[in-house]
Amino acid sequence: MKFIRRALVSAIAAAALVVGPAVSAEAASTSFDVTKLSGDSVVVSDWNCKYTNLYMKHKKSKVEYWDVDVEVRGRHGYDDSAWFSSYAGASKDRYMICPSSSGLGKYTLGPSEISAYYYGDYEDDEYAKVEGPDYTKGYFYVRGKTYASLSSKRRGTTVTLTSKTKYYNPKWDEKRSYNPKVKFQVKSGSKWKTIKTVTAKKGTATYKVKTKSKKTYRVTFSQVSWATGATSKSSKR
Repeated sequence: MKFIRRALVSAIAAAALVVGPAVSAEAASTSFDVTKLSGDSVVVSDWNCKYTNLYMKHKKSKVEYWDVDVEVRGRHGYDDSAWFSSYAGASKDRYMICPSSSGLGKYTLGPSEISAYYYGDYEDDEYAKVEGPDYTKGYFYVRGKTYASLSSKRRGTTVTLTSKTKYYNPKWDEKRSYNPKVKFQVKSGSKWKTIKTVTAKKGTATYKVKTKSKKTYRVTFSQVSWATGATSKSSKR
């Protein structure tokens, strides 16, 4: 579909261009630059392909019609291209992500290929154009949804806290063990205080607390480039 749209724009531009003997000073000032590329990050919890919005900001001078093709690269390299044009979409494009094949993590936008035209006064047979690469870069993230649980048991004055952590893997369409740096926290008044940080192994992290009184605990961990953060339900022991 994007190929058809690009072909249509190119055909229109080619039909409108009139090659003349000279280009006016006004037409010679034609310029077009990509100033910013960005995208809405995506969270994945099933294997289905998903759409996200990609954005392009630009500055231009003496340009009437333009289109910009932006390379999109994921974990496994080139994924596809986004398309922005004065004919449709302008500064936003709907882009389809298929993490089961393209992977999780950071997706890079750019470089881009620019085609911009200024036709001026057709009676004077003048035109100008800007064609070529732009190396502005942007990015967005595709993250697998993560899950955290906490169980606790007491033996005398020792409370054993055990967390289980998983993330959704779109390639295998299942939740798999995840090994983040888990923060064991205890509730202190209305706030949560971290008492120990443990790196999970095979999706499990354990911490033992010495205490005589009942307290409320939870575990939490932060997001990374390819996985979300999560917080467990609390457990009182």
